[in-house]
Formats: sequence, structure tokens, C-alpha cells
Amino acid sequence: MYYTPELEITDADLTLEQALTVSLSNIGNPDHGQNPSAPLPGTRDFAIDAKSLKHASTLCRKYIWGFGLGAGNWTGGAVFDSSGTQIAQISYNGRVWKVPHADSAMVSS
Repeated sequence: MYYTPELEITDADLTLEQALTVSLSNIGNPDHGQNPSAPLPGTRDFAIDAKSLKHASTLCRKYIWGFGLGAGNWTGGAVFDSSGTQIAQISYNGRVWKVPHADSAMVSS
């Protein structure tokens, strides 16, 4: 998905404390001869709790760095609120984006 600048979440919205869950996942990159249907060998996909969008972004970057992932491997970064609604997406570079259907009351601009 292509994200436009007005969808980026910045500043105070990143540090607002809330109960969140972020997905951490990857697939093989076919450009490097890796299996695009499965996580890279030695890695695993999971979801983890986060206390803010900034915290979720940090967790994503640690996962990416820890497993040595490239942008073509990253499939995680979906952020869900306590009701299970996706409210944001974290890209490979750690930037945080509103999802088009996100409730503006949950993630303000």
C-alpha cells in the first residue's frame, strides 16, 4: 500500500499511551532466492503488546534488525487497539501510518 504524507502519525500521537498489539512477521524475498510463502529460516512471526505507537515502532525495528531483515522481507507492523481494530501500520523504516479505515478518534492527525 502507498502511504501519503498526510497519513503519517507524528509527534504527541506517537507517545499517547494505549493498549496496543503489533504484528512482527516476515517472508522470504524471491529477489534473493528465498521462499516468499514462509518466514525466513531461524525467524518466527508473532504479535506483541506495546504501550504506544512509538513503542510499537521500536519493537518493529528491533525485530527487523535482530533478524537482519531487508525491506522485501518485512510483512509485519500492523498495529491493533484493544478491540482488535487495526489503527496503524509501521513501515520497514519505522514510520507510523494511519490506515485508511482508522477511526480518527483513536489516532488523531
